[in-house]
Amino acid sequence: QYYKYKLAAYKTIDGKNYIIANSIDVHAVTKGGKYADPTKIKVNKTKVTVRKGKKATIKASYTVAKGKKHALHISKFRYESTDKTIATVNKKGVVKGVKKGTAYIYVYAQNGVYKRVKVTVK
Repeated sequence: QYYKYKLAAYKTIDGKNYIIANSIDVHAVTKGGKYADPTKIKVNKTKVTVRKGKKATIKASYTVAKGKKHALHISKFRYESTDKTIATVNKKGVVKGVKKGTAYIYVYAQNGVYKRVKVTVK
């Protein structure tokens, strides 16, 4: 059985609740069956340096508990940039340098396990 979770932070202004931030969607499987969630993510590089306008690829893999299977409920990995004005990333893990600076790319598995990659754009 899979469950989908999403957290939302809100602020109350004049008696009304306004959402100020959202988390990514997390899809978690219950314990006891033949399926399990990823326990760890590995990436080929934890630090990436690219030039402005150039691209680099982040390759990722995950491990699952021994003897268990992993059923994909959504994308195998999801990628998110902390500063899209410095570096962007697409759904295949291709990072593009936009302007000089430092940003971080987070690589998420479906259950929310993540790995952080530092991107420096020169």
